Amino acid sequence: MSQDAIGRVSSRRAASVWFVPLSGMLAPLLVWCVLVTATTASFDAGSAPAESAAQGHEQEPGEIEVSFEISGLRADAGQLYVAVFGGATGFPNTERAEQTHQLKVQGDRMLILLRLRPGEPQAVAVFQDLDGNSRLSKNLLGIPVEPYGFSRNARGALGPPKFDNAAIVLPAEADELSIRLK
Repeated sequence: MSQDAIGRVSSRRAASVWFVPLSGMLAPLLVWCVLVTATTASFDAGSAPAESAAQGHEQEPGEIEVSFEISGLRADAGQLYVAVFGGATGFPNTERAEQTHQLKVQGDRMLILLRLRPGEPQAVAVFQDLDGNSRLSKNLLGIPVEPYGFSRNARGALGPPKFDNAAIVLPAEADELSIRLK
């Protein structure tokens, strides 16, 4: 078997096979994909002040205040954006959320208060904005480069989880009221 400079491999028994030495071409492309970010999922920047997300939302009849523990934060960096969804329509597009809140990150864990309706399925989406653009930054492949999470710690196989996987119905178990950012 012989190999010449352009990557042609030949054998006496088999037909000629051509290959492309991809390692040299893919490495710079992969580095470029990781470094370049695309942005999606904008939030209302004028939402709630720090600590209690429920302060910026008018309480409707029948709503109760629920505390969520958010962990996995990069300590004291950026803003935490929270969106509450009342149904699968628009989930997780934050422009279609029922509530959006912006909070200053304090420490690597935070306890936030949200007003939710008991007996109805609702989902919460959270991300930490590290670069200050008020959006969840993603790389060229669409993979988030900033910490994010969903209620019930739901994860999608290739993309965000479905609403049903992230939805909680109050009263909820304590482990359903914690969100670990990845």
